[in-house]
Amino acid sequence: MFKKLFLTLSLLCFGCTIADAQEVFPYVAKVKVKTANIRAGQNANFESLGQVQEGNELVVIGSSFDWRKIKLPVDAKAYVNAGFVKDLGQGVGEVAGNRLNIRAGAVVNASIVGQLKNGEMIRIIEKKDDWYRIEPPQESFGWILNEFLEKTSGEIPAPRMVQAPVKNENKKRLEETKGNKLPPGVLQVTGVVKDLANNMISGNIRHYLESDGKIFALQGYRHVINGFLHQKVRIEGYIKPDVKSDNPVLLVTKITLVM
Repeated sequence: MFKKLFLTLSLLCFGCTIADAQEVFPYVAKVKVKTANIRAGQNANFESLGQVQEGNELVVIGSSFDWRKIKLPVDAKAYVNAGFVKDLGQGVGEVAGNRLNIRAGAVVNASIVGQLKNGEMIRIIEKKDDWYRIEPPQESFGWILNEFLEKTSGEIPAPRMVQAPVKNENKKRLEETKGNKLPPGVLQVTGVVKDLANNMISGNIRHYLESDGKIFALQGYRHVINGFLHQKVRIEGYIKPDVKSDNPVLLVTKITLVM
């Protein structure tokens, strides 16, 4: 019996490292050396995506032996082919191709550091030939040696969201609400994120949160919300009246870990 149990556990952990078994992701870590390179892969031979300085904080989302997978900081290198992006103006672009690769450089053979879906918004920094350098979105990642990091207990920062440029007729309304704590229509709830499992409503409505006895289905990037599964969070968002559900559906615009 014990031999069979050991074999089952071994199969479940096939490909896992010791670090995988000890660490719970995501978590925040700060850089403990003067300067460290972020690489496009788990090897020093991969392209450098930029450098981080001592004291900088990074969100760690995975591991591979001595390397830690991190969400790219805002100033890291990230490029997409301009032919698959619609320029909306004001430094914002809309992805016009499904599964658009995010690359470490402005060439087709640069390492892939993430992917974007059709319709997603991105922040454009500059154009280089047929490529856009963009602000690294939530779907992009890099690697850094674990020896350069020190785990902290800081809050997981809210996902960076890029919205379409505001039309002229909406500017006045936004200026009027700028001083408010929460813009009109925005709801703030606190609770523990849970999985809807077999009761999921759609591909991007797979989680729910219970706050003050009321249950909210959560709509948003699945992999982002999944990073807060079974954790207490504070969520801001808009109720989606057009989605059929037994409980109100909250479109998540901001999520913060409550320590």
